[in-house]
Amino acid sequence: MTEFIQGFGVAAPIIYILMFALLPIFFFPVPILAVAGGVAFGFVEGSLLTFLGASINCYLMFILSRRFGREYVRNYLEKKMKPEHHARIFGVSDEKLMMSLVILRLIPLVPYNMINYGYGLTNISLTKYMVASVLGIIPGTVVFLNFGATSTNIFSKEFLIASLLVILLTIGSIYLSKLIEKREQKK
Repeated sequence: MTEFIQGFGVAAPIIYILMFALLPIFFFPVPILAVAGGVAFGFVEGSLLTFLGASINCYLMFILSRRFGREYVRNYLEKKMKPEHHARIFGVSDEKLMMSLVILRLIPLVPYNMINYGYGLTNISLTKYMVASVLGIIPGTVVFLNFGATSTNIFSKEFLIASLLVILLTIGSIYLSKLIEKREQKK
């Protein structure tokens, strides 16, 4: 994929942003794109391009879900669920949705695509969704781009550190989500 992107020469950054903005709509794995961006553009430029492409993608997927799926899913679930269960899903405050979104963005094992589509079905405002998405995207972007940028020499100290950061991000975000879940259950 890196050769494909770099094959566009001076247009490669634009092609990469477009790929990041559009491919996840069709469930292309985001970590693969991020690692390819790190290899193709290095850490700093790759991070900026990835952040821009991912932000555009978040917006597009949210809007697609909100416009074409939200009412259908809500009406379907309203017929199939007890009112209290329906209210638990669609009555969550924006603040809770924002906190959950930031945490979900940190967990590399949670499908990025499903988060975008799923949040389009909720009541969260587009502005709050984008703010939480951007905050949650930054750590993962930095970690995966660093991993990609250092992957050209898998025996280097830098690659080892980058690999450990991917593991720490995964473990740390899962721990944080469990901690918040416990706190919510106590309330």
